[in-house]
Amino acid sequence: MLNFTVKNRSKSGVRETRKLRLQGLIPGIIYGDKKEPVMISISEKELTKECSTSSFFNRVLSLNIDSQVEKVLPKEVAYHPVTGRVIHVDFMRVSKGSKIRIQIPVETINEDKAPGIKKGGIINMVVHKLECYVDPDSIPEKIELDLTGKEIGESFLLDQIQLPNGVKPVNSERDAVLATIVISNVSASEDKSQASATTAETTTTEDNK
Repeated sequence: MLNFTVKNRSKSGVRETRKLRLQGLIPGIIYGDKKEPVMISISEKELTKECSTSSFFNRVLSLNIDSQVEKVLPKEVAYHPVTGRVIHVDFMRVSKGSKIRIQIPVETINEDKAPGIKKGGIINMVVHKLECYVDPDSIPEKIELDLTGKEIGESFLLDQIQLPNGVKPVNSERDAVLATIVISNVSASEDKSQASATTAETTTTEDNK
């Protein structure tokens, strides 16, 4: 679990934000769990580093505030439209025993072991991120789809995937199909060209008889 030391802040507004940035800090807020929101400031350097990782929004963080610890989940990060720098961050409190709703990345593995890929097929990702209810202490970094032995036309169905413990899809009907191996446009075009060439060759042979 990542740990950040943050500070309480009592003021908001443009002037306060500028002041924080001069100190290398970013304004933020902690809310949720039926408690009052708390305005904070956090290190811009540390936050920017973690924001660049794909798993940032799927990790529970530990924020140390005046000797107290808040377990939170990043919910939103605002960026400057011109510079791209982080300008604000929202955190949601995570209480013990609660379920949180997040989107888990879906990725494929073992493409080199898929006969369908070797024959010219490609992966059509229907669901790139699966929305799930999960236990805060056991959030998976990603869901992997094993392509071993998969042929063109085969699909990965949600009800056939072994999800990690504590993970439950929000909408299993909507996300019923996660991915499919389909024939690529290039392969299809090559097949058509080959078929056309074969037809032309046959026609020429018949004309010459």
